[in-house]
This record gives sequence, structure tokens and C-alpha cells, in this order.
Amino acid sequence: MTISQIDTFGLHILCIDDSKSQLLLYRSQLEGMFTVTCAETYEEAIACLTAARPDLIILDMTMPHVSGLEFLDILRFSPSYAHIPVIIVSGNNEPSDVKAAFIRGAADYVRKPYDSEELQLRINRLFQLMAGPQKTVKETAGTLSSAQELLIKSLSDIASARDNENTHHLERIGLYAGELASAAAKTQRFRIEISTDFIEKIGSMARLHDIGKVNIPDHVLHKNEALTDREFAYIRKHPVDGARTVDTIRQSFPEYSFLDFAHDIILYHHEHWDGTGYPEQLVGAAIPLSARITAIADMFDSVTTRRIYKEAISFDDAVLLVAAGRGTAFDPDLIDVLKFCRVHFKEIYDKNRD
Repeated sequence: MTISQIDTFGLHILCIDDSKSQLLLYRSQLEGMFTVTCAETYEEAIACLTAARPDLIILDMTMPHVSGLEFLDILRFSPSYAHIPVIIVSGNNEPSDVKAAFIRGAADYVRKPYDSEELQLRINRLFQLMAGPQKTVKETAGTLSSAQELLIKSLSDIASARDNENTHHLERIGLYAGELASAAAKTQRFRIEISTDFIEKIGSMARLHDIGKVNIPDHVLHKNEALTDREFAYIRKHPVDGARTVDTIRQSFPEYSFLDFAHDIILYHHEHWDGTGYPEQLVGAAIPLSARITAIADMFDSVTTRRIYKEAISFDDAVLLVAAGRGTAFDPDLIDVLKFCRVHFKEIYDKNRD
């Protein structure tokens, strides 16, 4: 198939650059030949990725918080996006950076200032080599069919690629949260608040709790020493950044009402029952129930998962550690429910090890 045989306007290009003027330039150069979407921040970029899978990405090398190279890693280790070709367009001409971009999966590297016709030729050449790019994520998403499932899987892939070092951390959190919610629904304290729909949603959407960590630089996210106050400030921002990401998607797709449920989990899963958490220092039942449940699931799996900066603790020690947070970090009534989940938690722990 030649480029003349491709309906180029049907091909979708996502342009990521923190310069408004550069994004306007891309639009003037490429619209009319392609469908062009622009993102000025990584929150916007993730929203664009999950809302409508692009056929090609144009990426600036130098971006705030997360570099172009780090974003290439995110894409490469996210199954939903690993095969999307990326063209780096950058004023950074250091040979080592150009080489690093190709090593990390870039399909091409264009140096600024560039000739607009040359950029178009490079894009056309990539589409020719692709011999008809995939138009929708459904073609590679297996049995996933609904917009909700596709979106959650895409966001989960991004979060996992960024933070979890090829572990099943996010999958286990969804299972733990669903199990804890199911057990709580059987108690008089929670049976009115927790419906079957609530249990299904939290099992899926607890996996999105750390999507905001995409904005944390690698040197902070994977540091194996104690964080400085400035570095920890990056960590404390991730609930707000993550909530902003799903809010951006929600604005584009008002029908995605299920994201309101995810928003509460993402924004409030680090709040503490006694008001010492972040980002809003909420107290007690003012913290959404979905976030209170996810906080327990997250803590339990985090301490039983080995990371580059810490060793894992045993299942029994994790149960004791989480229970010790009763009334301080965690909802005391949910901690009381946890004892009824111990057998099922152990099954999840044993069957889903890394």
C-alpha cells in the first residue's frame, strides 16, 4: 500500500509539546492531511491517548517533570501503546540523546529548526512502512469490548509501566479492594453504602489509583535512598495530577460517568482517617468510601511487594502492619472487616505473585 492509497485525513497524529506556538505550528503544517490532536502537558497527553488511540505520536524531547525519553519508556512498556510509532522533534542535538531516543524506541528523530515538508515526508514514510496503521485499540485489545474496559486497561497499562517494575501490583490491588468491599457489604455498617455495582467498579478502578505518578520524574520515582523534602513534594502531588488526568478525559467524554468513581479513588487514596493524610487532610467519613477501601488494599500490597528501594514483608506481617493503622491511617470499621477477608486475601496473594 502506498501513501497515495491511504486516506491520510483518517490517520490520527498526537503532537506533544509544552510550547503553545509549536503546537499551533503543527496544526498549520499537518491539519488537512491528518487528524491532529495536541497536548501541552502529560495529563493532556494521557487523556488523548486513552480517549482516541493515535496512529503516530510527535514528541518533544524536553518537557517539564517527565522527559521525552521517560515518556518513550512509558509507551514502550504499555501494551496498548507499545506499537505506536514516535517521532522525536527536538532542538536537543546531542548525539548521545539522539542515540538514547532510538534505543528507547523512537521511530525517527527530527532536529529543530526543521523543514515542514521534510517532516511531512518523514511522517508519510512511516505510514508507508506501517502498510496501513491500526485505526482503533479494539484491534489489539483481545476480548475487551466496552469503552469503560478499554479505557481502564489503557490507563492501568500506563500506570503499571511507569511505577511498578513489571509487577502485578495494580491487578492485585483491584482484587484486594473488590474482596474487602464484598466482605464489608455483608455487614450492617456498610450494607447500604456498598452495592453490587460499587463492588464491580472498585475492583476495576482501584487499579487507576496511582495514574498521577506518570508526572513524577524517574530520578524521584525510582530512587533507592531517602527522598528530600523537595522530592517528596513530587510524590504528594500525584493524587491531584491523577485526578486532573481523568477530569480531562471526562470533559472530552461527558458520557464516561464511571470516571467520577475513579476520580475519588485517585484523589483521596492517601487521605488518613485521623486527618494526617494528603492532599486535603480529610477526616473520617469525609473521605469517600471507595478511597478508604483502596487505601487499605494499596498498603497491603505495597508492603508485600519487593521494590528496588525496599524488600517485601511476609503476608502475616502485612496483616499486622495494616491492622496497626486502625483509627489512624485507616477506617476502623474496615479494619475490623479485614479479619473476615484474611483467607481470600491469602488466596489472592498466593495466586498472583510476581
